[in-house]
Amino acid sequence: MPAPQLRNSLLRSNLIEPRSYQETIANTALRRNTLVCLPTGLGKSVIAAYVAAVKLALLPTKGVIMLAPTKPLVLQHYRTFRNLIELDDASLVCLTGEVGPDERQELWTKRFIFSTPQILMNDLITGRVLLDTFSLLIFDEAHRAVGDYPYVFIAEQYSKVEKGLILGLTASPGSSEGDVREICRNLHLDWVEARTSKSDDVKPYVGAIDVNWVSVELPKIFYDVKSKLEDFLREMLRVIKDQGFLASAATDRVRLRDVLDARQRILEEAANGRKEAKSFLTQTYAAIHAIRAIELLETQGFPALQSQLNDLADRAKARASPGLRLILADKRILEVIGIVNDVVAKEADHPKVTELIRRVRSALGSGARRVMVFTNYRTTAARLTELLNKVDGVSAVRLVGQASKEHDKGLTQKKQSLILDDFRSGSYNVLVATQIGEEGLDIVECDEVIFYDTVPSAIRYIQRRGRTGRKGPGKAVILIAKGTRDEAYYWISRRREREMGTAIRQFMKNQSNESPDQLKIEKYMSEKSNVQAQNEIVIVADSRELGAVTTRELVRLGGHVKSESLAVGDFILSDRAVVERKEIEDFVSSIIDGRLFDQAIKLKTYERPIIIVEGENPLGSGRVGPEALLGAYASVLIDYGIPILWSPTPTYSAQLMLTIARREQTQEKRAPRIMSVPKPPTIEEQQEFIVASLPSVDRVRARSLLTALGTVERIFSASKEELKSVNGIGEKISDDIRRVLTSKYVSKDKK
Repeated sequence: MPAPQLRNSLLRSNLIEPRSYQETIANTALRRNTLVCLPTGLGKSVIAAYVAAVKLALLPTKGVIMLAPTKPLVLQHYRTFRNLIELDDASLVCLTGEVGPDERQELWTKRFIFSTPQILMNDLITGRVLLDTFSLLIFDEAHRAVGDYPYVFIAEQYSKVEKGLILGLTASPGSSEGDVREICRNLHLDWVEARTSKSDDVKPYVGAIDVNWVSVELPKIFYDVKSKLEDFLREMLRVIKDQGFLASAATDRVRLRDVLDARQRILEEAANGRKEAKSFLTQTYAAIHAIRAIELLETQGFPALQSQLNDLADRAKARASPGLRLILADKRILEVIGIVNDVVAKEADHPKVTELIRRVRSALGSGARRVMVFTNYRTTAARLTELLNKVDGVSAVRLVGQASKEHDKGLTQKKQSLILDDFRSGSYNVLVATQIGEEGLDIVECDEVIFYDTVPSAIRYIQRRGRTGRKGPGKAVILIAKGTRDEAYYWISRRREREMGTAIRQFMKNQSNESPDQLKIEKYMSEKSNVQAQNEIVIVADSRELGAVTTRELVRLGGHVKSESLAVGDFILSDRAVVERKEIEDFVSSIIDGRLFDQAIKLKTYERPIIIVEGENPLGSGRVGPEALLGAYASVLIDYGIPILWSPTPTYSAQLMLTIARREQTQEKRAPRIMSVPKPPTIEEQQEFIVASLPSVDRVRARSLLTALGTVERIFSASKEELKSVNGIGEKISDDIRRVLTSKYVSKDKK
């Protein structure tokens, strides 16, 4: 029997298996802002449904928002909650990038909203949504609430809503008590409810997971090739170490992260005037590829290593950088290439492949209906799928992300969903997935999960393992090549998992000894106080700047941001003040490609143009020398008369712009005004300029219209059908053009 406050809700309880731990956690979450930590498959969504159903029933004039990091996960939650909550379909809505901003403004009035955080953040910044109309905000995958992720900004804005409730859901909050506290602080949560599959109130509802660690021996040929690669790597590391950029040259102690850090230090030294430092980038480039080659050899085998070496050779043909020449001219690397090509030609493979096939065959032969295989590389996933499909009784399919690689097209979200539907229905009995299968997709429970390779991440380890053992006994098999990174990564992930459990237990123990408001006090200690409300200060931001941390800081500090597509600048502060904001690396790029001086000319449209260069080091990372960078600063200052201000952080940039805007708008009474660029000098450009002022028509479409119809006059008098016949002009754009051209003008004075 549900607890009293859960009974009078909009939950369709007949569709839910009653579980005491879910009801207990839900009751706590209804009283205070709570982080719920449960392994995958233990029903975090059910707990969220309990809480949402009560809030919707008790406060019929208020709504609920549930956020998830990806569109597939948003759609999954929408389908789940539509079945569990007694609301008509019109009261629930999904808001993703496919829904336009103007349409979203009306949809934010629905009772139950499912959205990606980016959409909510953009609409908060531009004022399209009012958070005080919602009684509950749910953050799925709450462990993402770190750094600049939109969850942090959204939670801060919602924390200002009186009696607004926040619920965070995660399977893996982090490996230390500090990680847990950071998530709670960032999401304004003051309580944690955590369970594991071994918790007393959870055990009756879950099956045990039998985890098997299966070691395989590498043949001598692997060690011969590895020895040559390590010898080459050791030589590269010694050069970098001798220059003071690495602490060690031992191949068993230096990791990829160490070499990447060394590369950054070299770039910084070069930017600070030590020009000769840049020459050692050649060795860092070679070392990076050698480390990756060793990892591919150890964990994936010769075909994966051959693919990497072939890719390097193809790059060298297109443009042979010093680093590439150093790698491909080395005698040891040439010997490796010969051995690898010979081994692959003989169809020899990694011994883990043989073990994988044996395990899959055994699982299916023992009655398993579905087996899931995880691997870190898409090329390996493709090869394993091909090999498994040659085994009797196996029907395997590959699941990868949307991004397309050079010779590997990604899967659309629709295609991913179809694959998962077929896996669920039994059309496929083996799913070979990359990281995309760990989080954010609705994958049916599997009888056995096989890790083809391991990851040094407790979060990813837990999420992979959580694909089995949800309702009955499950199996997890981890394939490990002895004495390799496989082995090291496995123990690292296990250690971090233990640390995560300890961190959660310690946090829960400590929170029991803290006063109810102590965590709230703690999370505000690190925030800036006494920020004067500046809602009257309006700043117009270019729509492309909505995702920038600087724009979020403007809102956080009290500014009112309006979004427009700007032809000049990034932020308009008044009718005469405009700001072009550039992160230091973008500033460097704009020097290289010539954009900087074109933009400077446009900025002069305003009486008081400003360029803000944002970043920790005003001299950049070394892609251009300090002389060139300072020369660009001088040219902008002297030749164009535009002041350049350096800002170390987005917060500083926002504070600076708000100060200028407040002075302009409050003292000088100068409201923001969007200025167009000066009229172009030639008649052709003037024609393009006029036509490009039509709705949704850029310069490319303007040229298409002028080429097809001949004159501006002809375009303005063209019918909708004639407009649609032009390449790039569809139904909506032609409608918008005709509406602007034929609507009667009514001045503001007469309205």
